[in-house]
Amino acid sequence: MASIISKKVNGQTYYYLRQMARVDGKPKMAWERYLGKAEDIEAAVAGSTAVPERTRHLAFGDLAATWSVIKRLGIAEIVDEVVGPRRADASASVGTYIALLVLNRVVAPCSKLGFSDWWRRPQATGSST
Repeated sequence: MASIISKKVNGQTYYYLRQMARVDGKPKMAWERYLGKAEDIEAAVAGSTAVPERTRHLAFGDLAATWSVIKRLGIAEIVDEVVGPRRADASASVGTYIALLVLNRVVAPCSKLGFSDWWRRPQATGSST
């Protein structure tokens, strides 16, 4: 169940909606969403349609959706057909590597050198921290 918490920063009180979960038997914050100051919440409840100064995109399922499209289009198979069979010392085919690079560029673009660091992060493999 989510709860509303307050935080004081430089004398101002800000409110957040927070969801807690148990991880390894200990409580851990699952997610948190900024609600604003008391005046912002009051205006929202009163029906105000004020536009926030900034927003933040919360990714959910982007990796799975992109991988689904890549598989449906058969990108790895098309590349492998053109390139030929993989080398004996390769962990995956060229087509699989290309598909993973496409996945990275759609979901969280980074350089080719940064790809391995991105892949090691728990978000890249679908698990959460």
